Order: sequence, then C-alpha cells, then structure tokens
Amino acid sequence: MIARLLAAGARPRALVHPGDDAGPLAQAGVDVRAADIGRCDRSALMPVLAGIDCVVHCAARTGPWGPAAEYQRTNVRGLESLVTAAMAAGVRRFVHVSSITVHGNDVRGAADENSPLRAGPNPYSRSKVAGEMLLRRMIAAEGAPVTIVRPGWIYGPGDTASFARIARMIGQGRMPVIGSGENRLPLIYVADAAEGLLLAAAAKPAEGRCYLLVNDEPVTQRDFLAAIAAGLGVPAPRRRIPYRLALTLGGACEQLGRLARRPPPLTRYGLELLGGDNRFAVGRARRELGFSPLTGLAEGVADSVAWYRERRPAEVPA
Repeated sequence: MIARLLAAGARPRALVHPGDDAGPLAQAGVDVRAADIGRCDRSALMPVLAGIDCVVHCAARTGPWGPAAEYQRTNVRGLESLVTAAMAAGVRRFVHVSSITVHGNDVRGAADENSPLRAGPNPYSRSKVAGEMLLRRMIAAEGAPVTIVRPGWIYGPGDTASFARIARMIGQGRMPVIGSGENRLPLIYVADAAEGLLLAAAAKPAEGRCYLLVNDEPVTQRDFLAAIAAGLGVPAPRRRIPYRLALTLGGACEQLGRLARRPPPLTRYGLELLGGDNRFAVGRARRELGFSPLTGLAEGVADSVAWYRERRPAEVPA
C-alpha cells in the first residue's frame, strides 16, 4: 500500500514499532515515526497524527499464541487510544484492518459482513472481535469516522508468516492435505488487499461500514497447494490427515505448549484456516467501494514462488 501511495506522489507517514527496521521506508521517502501504540496515551500520539487526513491502522499483535494481556494491550486498548487521538486530531477517515477471523476460521460454508462474530479459542481471535465491538460502540456513541475492513488470507511476496512456511514444507515433501482438500480458501493477493484498503479510505459511503476483502475466485486447498508445488517443480502433496483428527492433534499440541511454556508446532487456528470451508462474499465491497480483485491464483502464486526462490534458494529443489 505504501508503494502505491509513493507512486501516486504522496508522502505517507508510517508509525512503526520501536526497534523495527524502518530503513527501507525512510529511504523510499516515507515519513517514519516510532511508537508502541499499546503503551501510548492520546497526548503521545497527537504529534504523530498532526496534519494527517486518513489513518490506515494495520498494527496488531498477531499469531494465535502468546499472553492474552499482550493482545488486549495492543489490539484493544491501543486501538482505542489511536482512534481517540485521531478524532481529536481531526482525521477524516480511520480504516481499521481487522480480519476474517472475527467470523471464525471455519464458517462451514458461506458468510458475509452480516454473519455473526465468533471468537476462536485463541487470544488473537478474541482480541480482534473485542476490537471490532469497541469500534462499533465508538461509531455509535461518538461518531468515530471508522471503516472496518476484514481481509482474508493475505499472501504474496514478503509473506514469511504462512506462504514461506507452506512452500518450504511442500518443497521438503512434508506438507499434508488437511481434510479432503476440497474446502474453499479465503485468499487475497497482497496487492488486491492494498487496493481494497485505499478504496475504503476514499469512498464516502464507507464511513461506519465494514467490508470483507477476499478474491472470490473459487480456490480449494488442493488448488493452492498444487499451484505452489508446480511452481517449485515438485509433486503436489498427497498425504491426507482427516480434518477432525488434525484439530484434535492441534488442541493436544496447544496443551503441551502451555505446559512447556513454548509455542506449539501445530495450532487449531492454523489448521482451521487451511482445512476449514470459508466462502466469503465480497458483494458489498464491489458495490460500495468499487473493489475488484485482479490477481488470480496462477499469477499470485507465480509471483510468490519467484520471491520465495530468491529469498530461500537453498530450500528450492534443483
């Protein structure tokens, strides 16, 4: 998204976590500021927001594993502080990047923006639902100029959290299919997600509304894994783990992780995201934002594999 703003001649301001490497941003001409929003009050955030027309809030404590207090501090209390400060600074639009996880990672069919919020058994999901409930109250009671965007499973170049891990396991022949493999995945390519956020920031009818952002091209788990395997030049995964068994194993790994006080190798969150059936409708975003995802599976995976090959050449089969 920052690359698109720079290309359009804008000079965006980026608020980064203290200690993060912001050198590439600064070299590209971004106005970089550092602060931990979970530890900032309104007075500390006001200088950062001075002269800002629109805030796109992407910061979050992510991942399904960690102390619940950390998620609450950043994803709920920090969010409240930032929205309050933005309103005091006269910000026109506040775009909050939520997640489809607020509907659960396995909706077992189709869902849209009116589907109920359903927190999963992990602190990330609970904090994202709590953050959205907070924003609903602020919109209703204070007129907060907030738009909520719920992206799907974002993938693309730079995705070290999921794509690189899956590609590595496929390349090593260790990647199983979770369940039948015919479940639909709520994928969205990173460039399409960025475009959706920019549209949400600009569209007048979007204030006070929420939008799902996914590519509604029907892609199954098998499609996704097979496309990555083809890009790597290796056989597609064939070993299958029954879905319910996988969730049971994930729950057991989580219990062992709590006892050992270390992250487990499997979590129900990740297994549901890969093996659950999630068909999200983007009709509202198409109608009200003009959103139209442009990058299909073939192109998105090709770009992602090219990035992965460049980043991890030793892990790519010869």
